[in-house]
Amino acid sequence: MAAPAKAGPSATSGDPEAAGLSGSARVLAILRFLAESPDGARLADVATALQAPKSTAHRALGALVQSGFARQDHEGLYRLGYDLVRLVYSYQEAQTPSRTVEPLLQRLADHTGETTHYGVLDDGRIVYQAKVSPRRRTLQMSSVIGGTNPAYRTGIGKALLMHALPDLPAVERYVAEHGPLVARTPHTLTTARALHQALERGRRCGYSLDLEENDLGITCIALPLFLDSSSRPTGALSVSAVATRTSAGELEAQIDDIRRLVAEELGEQVLPQPTGAGTR
Repeated sequence: MAAPAKAGPSATSGDPEAAGLSGSARVLAILRFLAESPDGARLADVATALQAPKSTAHRALGALVQSGFARQDHEGLYRLGYDLVRLVYSYQEAQTPSRTVEPLLQRLADHTGETTHYGVLDDGRIVYQAKVSPRRRTLQMSSVIGGTNPAYRTGIGKALLMHALPDLPAVERYVAEHGPLVARTPHTLTTARALHQALERGRRCGYSLDLEENDLGITCIALPLFLDSSSRPTGALSVSAVATRTSAGELEAQIDDIRRLVAEELGEQVLPQPTGAGTR
C-alpha cells in the first residue's frame, strides 16, 4: 500500500469551513499560504491548499499579482509581492513598541489601581519608554519616560535579564562587565549568585519581582513581552505599587488577571511560557 502523502502548508489549516472559500476570504487564504511558503508555490500547490479548482486559484492569484500583493517569478513560482512587503514594513515601523503597549498599560493601571511601565534593555540598564499612572492617583512614581535604572535591581530589568542570562556563568560575565552590583537599598541583590537565583525563579514562573530593591517602599511585578520575536523579548511591562498598600504577594495574586489583559490586548503569543511552578 502506498505511503500517505506528506502534508504541506495549508491555506485552510485550522478552519474546518475553509474549503470552498469565495471572494475576499479566498484571496486572504492565498496570502497566508504564500507567506508560509518562503520558497514559492506553484499554481497546483495553491489550488490544493485552497481545495479549489486550478482555474479558481489562477483567477485569485491574477488579482493579487495585478495589485502587487503577489508576484510570479521566472520559474512560475508565486511569492508575496513587494508592494505587500513594503506595506507591512511601513506599518511595523510606525508601530513602535511603546505605542503598541500604551492601551495595555492604561488597562492594567485602571484594573490594578497602580502605576504601569514599559521598558527595554540597553546594555546593562533599562530605559523606560512608556508610563501610565492610575486615573485616581495616590502617589506619583519618580520614574520618567526616557529615564534609566540598572537592570539588576528593577523588575523590568530582571524580566529581560532572565532571558539574556540563562545560567550562572552568563550572570557572572554580566556582573564583571556592568558591576559591581551596588546596593541602593538593604534589599538590593549584590552578588552574581543572588541575581542568578532571582532570574531562575523568574524563568520558572514567567515573571520577575522587585522587592524594594530599587526604591524603598516600592514593589513591582514585571513580565517580558515578545512583540516581534518568539525567542527574544522586545521589552517588559511592570505594575509598581507602594509596599505598605499593596504587597508583593498581593501583586503576585493578580498575575492571572495581568496575563489575561495582556492576551486580550496583544495576544497570548507575546507572553512568556513559565518553565515550571515557581515561588517567590
